[in-house]
Amino acid sequence: MKQRSICKFCGQEKKLIKAHIIPRSFYLDYKHGQYTSVDSISGKFKIQQSGAYDKNILCADCDGKIIGEFDKEGSRILLKEVPRTAIYNNYDKAIYYLAPEHYNHKYLRNFFISILWRASISNLREFDIVHLGEYEDKALKILKGKEEYKNLFKTYIYKYPNGKDYNHFTFIGKSKVANHNAYVINMAGYFIQIILNGKNHPYNEIEQMQNMLVDDKGIWIFESEDLYNQHRKLAHNKMQEMWQKGFKPPFLPKSRI
Repeated sequence: MKQRSICKFCGQEKKLIKAHIIPRSFYLDYKHGQYTSVDSISGKFKIQQSGAYDKNILCADCDGKIIGEFDKEGSRILLKEVPRTAIYNNYDKAIYYLAPEHYNHKYLRNFFISILWRASISNLREFDIVHLGEYEDKALKILKGKEEYKNLFKTYIYKYPNGKDYNHFTFIGKSKVANHNAYVINMAGYFIQIILNGKNHPYNEIEQMQNMLVDDKGIWIFESEDLYNQHRKLAHNKMQEMWQKGFKPPFLPKSRI
C-alpha cells in the first residue's frame, strides 16, 4: 500500500502521484524523444524522458481536476491552432493578437502561476533556482480562487520562430525587469516572462508593453528572430562554460515546430 502524505495544494493526507512541474506536452516530442535537464547545483546535464515530475507534492485530485484544467488551457492556447490575428509580420518579427473570447484569462494566468508554484514547492534539484518566498502562499491563494492579487505575476508571452533547435530547451530561470524580480519559463518554443510584483515598474508607463501583458482584454504574442538569437547565444555560452568544466551535454534533436 502506497504511503500517504500531505498534498501541498489541498493540505489533506492522501496518496501522492507523479506530478509534472511543466506539463509533458511542453517537452517537444515527449512521447518519442527525450529532453536535456541541467542540475542547477552541479551544472551537470542528464537525459530524461516525459518531463520532470515530483511524486511528493500533489494528490491525484488536485493535480488532475484543478491544476490539470489550467494546464489544458495553457496547452490549448500555446500549442493548438487557436485563432490568432497577425497584426504585424515581416521577415524577422511578428506580433499576434488573440481576442478575449478565444481564451479563459483566469485559467491561462493560473497556468503560468501554477508552473512557478510547483517548481517552488518541489525539491527537484532541476528547479532549485525557483524560490517564490512570500509569493508562494499568494500564488496558492490565486490558484485556489481565494485572492486575485492583480499586481502580482504580470506575464508576457514571447515566441521563437518555428523550426529552431533551441525550441527544445526546457527550463525555468531567474530574471530582472527594471530591478523587479522575475522568472522566465522557456518551453516548447516560448519564452514566458513573469514579474513577481508588477506594481510601479517602468513598463506601466509604456503603452506597447501594457498591451502585451496577459490580461482579459486580449493577448499579444511577440515573435522575434533577434530574441531567439540572443537567447541561443546565452545558452551556447553557458554550454561552452560547462564543456570547459568537463561536462558533455548530448546533442539536441532537430525541432519539429
